Amino acid sequence: MKRIMVFMLVGVLGACLIMTASAMGTTSDKNSVGKVIPNAPGFTLKDVNGKEVSMHDFKGKNVLIVFGTTWCPYCVTEVNDLKAFFNKHKDKDVKLLSIDIQESQEKVSAFVKKYGINYTVLLDETGDVARSYNVYGIPATYFVDETGIIKYSGSGKPKEGFEALLK
Repeated sequence: MKRIMVFMLVGVLGACLIMTASAMGTTSDKNSVGKVIPNAPGFTLKDVNGKEVSMHDFKGKNVLIVFGTTWCPYCVTEVNDLKAFFNKHKDKDVKLLSIDIQESQEKVSAFVKKYGINYTVLLDETGDVARSYNVYGIPATYFVDETGIIKYSGSGKPKEGFEALLK
């Protein structure tokens, strides 16, 4: 019985990795996957309400960007931490952008409503923005300073929490 459970667990984890790689639109060009990008790529995406939001809109501000999906369990567990971070810093010079990768507006809007998300959620329906940031796993976190330089990139929430990124 234990052996069957182990095989099932390995199978489920393998399927999750394949689905994540598929959702990220990974490429066989190993030089481009995970490559460090010093400057934050610009983009314009629609939010869940259809309003266009551009990275250029936040010039001169710190921006926390988190890439994820509605089906990613780790992304779901970060929602409360992101809401707390947003509520603490929403009136300051830091902006939180959550970018959902390759999912429909309807699905993401339902997720936003279900979890009471009050920060900006953008739709990267093609995955192009995720590719421009070399996202290869989710959740992926980027902290961009007021000059447009990526000061932090990593998988999920930093061990010290999102607050540590402001120091």
